[in-house]
Amino acid sequence: MRSIMRLTSRRQAQIAITLVDAMVFTVAFWMAIVIRYGELAPPPQTQWCLYAAPIVGVLCLLPFRFYREVIRYVGANAAYRCGMGVTLTTLILLAASFLRSDLPAISRVVFLPFWMGSVLGLVGVRLVGRSLFREFVLGGEPESRRHVLIYGAGQAGVGLASMLAEDSAVLIECFVDDDRRLTGRDVRGIEVFHPDDLDGLLERRPIDTVMLALPSASRQRRRKVIDVLRGRGVEILTVPDLQELDSGHAKFTDLRPIDIQDLLGRESVTPHQPLLVAKIRGRVVMVTGAGGSIGTELCRQIIEIGPARLILVDNCEFNLFRIDAMLAEKNPLGVAVVPILGTVCDGLLMQETMERYDVETVYHAAAYKHVPIVERNPVVGVQNNVIGTLRLAEAAIRSGVQDFVSISTDKAVRPTGVMGASKRLAELILQGLQSHSSKNDQTRFCMVRFGNVLGSSGSAVPKFSEQIRAGGPVTVTHPEVTRYFMTVDEAANLVIQAGALTKGGDVFVLDMGEPVKILDLATRMIDLAGASVRSEATPGGQIEITFTGLQPGEKLYEELLIDGDLEGTAHPKILRSAEAFVPWDDLGRILQRLEAAIDRRDTSTVVQILQETVSGYRGPTEPSRTRDTT
Repeated sequence: MRSIMRLTSRRQAQIAITLVDAMVFTVAFWMAIVIRYGELAPPPQTQWCLYAAPIVGVLCLLPFRFYREVIRYVGANAAYRCGMGVTLTTLILLAASFLRSDLPAISRVVFLPFWMGSVLGLVGVRLVGRSLFREFVLGGEPESRRHVLIYGAGQAGVGLASMLAEDSAVLIECFVDDDRRLTGRDVRGIEVFHPDDLDGLLERRPIDTVMLALPSASRQRRRKVIDVLRGRGVEILTVPDLQELDSGHAKFTDLRPIDIQDLLGRESVTPHQPLLVAKIRGRVVMVTGAGGSIGTELCRQIIEIGPARLILVDNCEFNLFRIDAMLAEKNPLGVAVVPILGTVCDGLLMQETMERYDVETVYHAAAYKHVPIVERNPVVGVQNNVIGTLRLAEAAIRSGVQDFVSISTDKAVRPTGVMGASKRLAELILQGLQSHSSKNDQTRFCMVRFGNVLGSSGSAVPKFSEQIRAGGPVTVTHPEVTRYFMTVDEAANLVIQAGALTKGGDVFVLDMGEPVKILDLATRMIDLAGASVRSEATPGGQIEITFTGLQPGEKLYEELLIDGDLEGTAHPKILRSAEAFVPWDDLGRILQRLEAAIDRRDTSTVVQILQETVSGYRGPTEPSRTRDTT
């Protein structure tokens, strides 16, 4: 019954608007006659047009789908369709006037004001209808109406304004643009100001949201704009950058909150295409830890390069299912994907998989990486990170894998925790195997060392975001703690390219830029959320930052280099470190002791072996009851 009532109501509305349009055509022609002849009563030769104009006019609008337009969203497209329909109507009436030989000819001048009056009337009726709908049906201006400043009056900004104009819950206050030629002018009826006027605008107007329409701006430029807006109590949203738009991954209307990478991310360096494809295109590639943060991004980029086959290895069923499902949807080249559920500690499974699918390149991202968790579970952490790497590397040698790229961490440099020590021992294994390899062994091993990845499960960013949404407090371990940060897509991209630079046994260090204080990171994220920090100096702030103390195994400062010097490579963001390692004969005996201790679950011996083998590691720190957030 409701559907019938809605259908009846829609038909009644269509009939009503059609009658109104017919009246508009009649009035437009009558006014055109008054303008031309100067008389209110139409001359006899024009009277037939008064009856024909509404009929012909309505019929001519139908082919242009004019009556398919929803009045509440009427805009420029409706005006175009209207113009086409009225033009056709005018031409038909003009042609018909030549055929009426029984009456004096109608002045051709009549048809110009008729065309203009019809267009203005038809569009005007719809604009009035749209305003009435918003006023009475939507209830006028909502109390929670968002007052928006659009930063950027270019193509993206104008398109954004057009989209927002259809939303009654949004009021566009103004544009701000760097181009002084636009200052003081109006774009789409909205005044444009210069950035110098920003302070005054935010004080005088009730602006609560700033939308950045700067898709082609550099990260440095975006950072400067964001820094100007930070701490002003306004929410900052942005359109996607040019790279996302060009790739088709986003549209300019896909507004999102400012990511912390907009502040911390470096300018992207154009990938060296030969390095990207060298170890992937046409090859069978395996990624371990495929469902993790780095593993997922590696898989996403690898599948776009075009391997012959992609093997996914993960010991978590849910993570494996998720990455497999994601690649099924984003597989433009139709690459065959094989999910393998298992652990890298299972050397037999790894070897069988490599031999069965003729794996040529391995990216080893499987690891336990959460510092306090591994610190409290040293045997399991060492078994996965050290013995898992050993078993996987041995399987690669036996299966004839050509390239083996291991993902390492800055925490492996002079480690203070079990996690970092286990990752450094994993590096020593690969260095030792490379030095010990015979001429018949074709596997080239290399390690890529870098810091924290923005937004990964081990990063402070997701935790801070949750705490800010909950209203705080935001927990930071120590006011002086610093970390290196890199975006996940840049990290994965550089890992792939580094693998193509190896000569065997290389330790590559990624250029991470300048380290970032975690306290500054937390402050910036609070500012970007449109809130303020509450402290002794600013008691009226909204979100407090509290310090919990360093966690077991955690360092104040991270490093990327153990000893020696860094030398450049063919890529400006990838450096090679020449570092000392343990001869394989000595390391082999150490690993035998380590495996025996793991089998016995002898924690003290496991930790002791790490202390004896890994330079800089002094053993476990005092446990803490607080939780890690960095």
